[in-house]
Amino acid sequence: MGRQRNSLRKQRQELNLRRQVLREREEVEEKQTFFQMLRHEWNSFWNFVDGSLKMKIILALCALLLIGTVTKTISDRLLYRQMDIVDAFAASEIGCTESRLQITADYGTAFLTEHDKQALIGYLADAIGVRVDGEIEYRETNASQIYSYTKQARQAATTIKAITLREDTSRTYLYVELEIYQDTEYDILNYRDIILDTLKDMGVKQAETTLQLLGAYPGKLAISEWDKLADKMIDNLSGKVIYENRDEELYTIYAYSNLLSEYITVENKKINMQVAMRYEADNDRTVLYLATPIIRGDW
Repeated sequence: MGRQRNSLRKQRQELNLRRQVLREREEVEEKQTFFQMLRHEWNSFWNFVDGSLKMKIILALCALLLIGTVTKTISDRLLYRQMDIVDAFAASEIGCTESRLQITADYGTAFLTEHDKQALIGYLADAIGVRVDGEIEYRETNASQIYSYTKQARQAATTIKAITLREDTSRTYLYVELEIYQDTEYDILNYRDIILDTLKDMGVKQAETTLQLLGAYPGKLAISEWDKLADKMIDNLSGKVIYENRDEELYTIYAYSNLLSEYITVENKKINMQVAMRYEADNDRTVLYLATPIIRGDW
């Protein structure tokens, strides 16, 4: 009886082995058949192309279009490494009266005590050379709990916050806002890089950044001059206008440029540049704004 079982077991093993060999052979044959069919279709296609001048022209045009698209993409990326909205703003040929940077980052879901949140604010402040020599304020709203520190200096203002939303008390958001007055050297860009690098070191994977530049011309410029300035700045970043309202009462243009990394989506359209202008009668000056991705706050 035992010998019979061993014999049956051996037969099953041999049968399974033969089945496996047959399956592998069938798979190889299927692959060979597929490649033979593919080769046959490819040869048929090229035989057709060789005999059709029209098809050759179409293929040549497609190749040129593909080469052009790839070349533009590569050149845009190379230019992006060297350009920012500062390059476009410089086309206005006025100094930067005020620059503003706003960064919001999701710090994650780790539970943080009051001391932890205050320490985060202090760490960010120290990274940009701001000394915390005052009280870190705490306030509650219906939607959030906020720890914040504000430092006002002669040439700059800084606000740093740690925010917890009531609907998700385990998640903390960090917010940094920096304003620099008479930022003729565009130092705001250096601070942006410092803050983003610091957040990265803190484990933050993604941060939303808004950068805004403001300049002013003495007196009231003609609306045609507004158009020239706006178009020149957008063209400097190879931007495409998405929405525009070129009325003196509300002059604003939204555009998209491949040379700027961040963007927002509005009605399925990408936007990462905003130009706005207005005349201030009290100060008798024409104010120019340029922001990426858009202006946040009043203007």
